[in-house]
Amino acid sequence: MRKLIRKGRVIIGAAIVCAILANTRVVMGQQPDSSKTTRESVEFILQQDTLQQKAQVNRVVSGDTAKYKSIKDYLQKGKFSGHVRSYFMATDNTADYPDYHALAWGTGLGYESADFHGFQLGVSGFFIFNLWSNALGTNPETGLSSRYEIGLFDALNPDDKRDLGRLETLYLRYNYRKSVATIGRQKITTPFINPQDGRMRPTLVNALWLESKELEKLTFQGGWIFGMGPRSTQDWFSVEESIGSVPVGRSVFGGSSQFKGNISSAGIAVGGITYQPSKNLKTSIWHYYTDNLYNLTFSQTDVAIPVTQSKQQSIVLGLQAGYQTTSGNGGNTDQLKAYIPKGPETWLISSKFGYKTPGIETSLNYTHISDKGRFLFPREWGIEPFYTFMPRERLEGVADVHSFAVITDVKVTEQWKARAGYSIAEMPDVKDVVKNKYAMPSYAHLLLMTNYNFKGMLDGLSMQALYVYKNGRGETYDTPNFIVNKVDMSHYSFVVNYTY
Repeated sequence: MRKLIRKGRVIIGAAIVCAILANTRVVMGQQPDSSKTTRESVEFILQQDTLQQKAQVNRVVSGDTAKYKSIKDYLQKGKFSGHVRSYFMATDNTADYPDYHALAWGTGLGYESADFHGFQLGVSGFFIFNLWSNALGTNPETGLSSRYEIGLFDALNPDDKRDLGRLETLYLRYNYRKSVATIGRQKITTPFINPQDGRMRPTLVNALWLESKELEKLTFQGGWIFGMGPRSTQDWFSVEESIGSVPVGRSVFGGSSQFKGNISSAGIAVGGITYQPSKNLKTSIWHYYTDNLYNLTFSQTDVAIPVTQSKQQSIVLGLQAGYQTTSGNGGNTDQLKAYIPKGPETWLISSKFGYKTPGIETSLNYTHISDKGRFLFPREWGIEPFYTFMPRERLEGVADVHSFAVITDVKVTEQWKARAGYSIAEMPDVKDVVKNKYAMPSYAHLLLMTNYNFKGMLDGLSMQALYVYKNGRGETYDTPNFIVNKVDMSHYSFVVNYTY
């Protein structure tokens, strides 16, 4: 029944899009928003979803709403966007442990209406097809499964290769001067809740969201999130239901975590203020209140200090700090079933020191999470923003960790960019369930990735390639669950996007 309802929602959504497009002029060759975020250097290879970006770029801003002759005339002044995406992934594990591969292909359509007294409507949908893969779900004999490739499809239903589609965005937006308020299914970008689009589809939220730039050099973002559409799933969930679509890890009391399906939370209140007095200084502070689970405060400051008269070369500095405590009972009065136990608190810092020229930026980075308690934030909701972050591994779920990274970004041409990185993470022992939720051993992480955007006749086409090798540095006790998809492995990704 759940699958039938889901399919009905997708079909209805597709019908809405098609009906609108029947009266819409196709606009070709427009580019996604080029505004920068704190994770721009990472996202140039793992590009964010373009359907809502297109809609935002195509937003009609009119001081006085244009007069429309008819509903048809109004619809025709709206904007249409499309996205075709293919994604190949493969993981090569050490020795005789299982390897995984998958090739996904998908396409989506989006539409945003013209401005009517400041109001706009938006809708988009996307379908995914499993073209080729081996068995990605849990093997009943070994208990092992794919970690990365399964995320291209539906992690909650690994055997579903055909019924893969969802109505993604459906929102009402109001524009006023330099402020925008949106309610409904949408994409937002914050330090910890973000699209994390390293799979076929991004993470989306169902929320009331406000972005305001009314004050010069000051930006406010915030709102109330009451639902989530996590990446690697084909459904929408309440906030409390959305936690657990990725492996739940281990409880601090030992054994598998029992919070999935047992926690209660009304939603997430998020607020962030960013101050940027110049292009060389930017500082922000964010707070996340996840009802009955936790509070997290996070700040980041980035500074560029020119060292040449032309100001084309500079020293770049960055500092991040965070503090997390339990909210309410951590999700459940029974602490065995809580998401985060009552009592523990944790803090973290991340820093960056680098040198930047017009073509190259190299940085030394360091992240530390204290030994007071695990840092927890649902992986379903977004990637972490730490300076040491590199694709295919995270520090979430760990206490008492030190991570070091050297990262170099190269701008070969305006169309061709590349990144190389090497990091070392000193983790708690894999058997320490209190400090190491996902039993991740200490590791060294090599990253090579590149992105190329075509122009001219192929405008809108981009290709991306990624290679990762993780080498184990800590004790694994020759246990498959401490090795497979974690260390002593290579991972490959190749992505092709076409947007219009």
